[in-house]
Amino acid sequence: MKSIVAAMGVTLLLGATASGQDPTPRPNAPKFVKSVKAPGLQVRYLDFKWDEAAFTALDQGGDHPAARRSWVIARLMVQSPVKWNGKTIPVGSALLVLNPARGGTGPTLHVQYVDMREVFVDMNVIAEPPEGRIYGTVPANFTKVDDVAPLLEVSLDDKGATLELGVHYGNRRTGITLAR
Repeated sequence: MKSIVAAMGVTLLLGATASGQDPTPRPNAPKFVKSVKAPGLQVRYLDFKWDEAAFTALDQGGDHPAARRSWVIARLMVQSPVKWNGKTIPVGSALLVLNPARGGTGPTLHVQYVDMREVFVDMNVIAEPPEGRIYGTVPANFTKVDDVAPLLEVSLDDKGATLELGVHYGNRRTGITLAR
């Protein structure tokens, strides 16, 4: 049962094939589901390996397969409602999604509702984040940093009235602020 749950989690977060029929190894495939917590919020994410070509395509546009669709960065399990961009994110599941640069505009982040009962209609593939009510969208302003995270890192910093959700991928950082 644990392996089934783990496979489902990987499929949801990755948005990738989980059928096992593709024997091609993926160089940036994650190995673990990780989590960070603060009172009222738990965030789960996968440890994607740093891939500079994939990131560049997501950030600037390009032909790389990573830039052809949106990516679920993390699943937010909201236990106490929070606000983001003036909208309330209620108790339940939500996704933090990175949308690639398109048509001359940069990448964006959005938070959306997800009904976990509807996610696993096809157990083998979730090509993109499922449809869901979007609570807000902001530019994904990645800043270059000196330290390189070899695997995706998500942080959650409790500032009392706010929660700072940080994303560190390779030598880039971005994040969002959630208000209590």
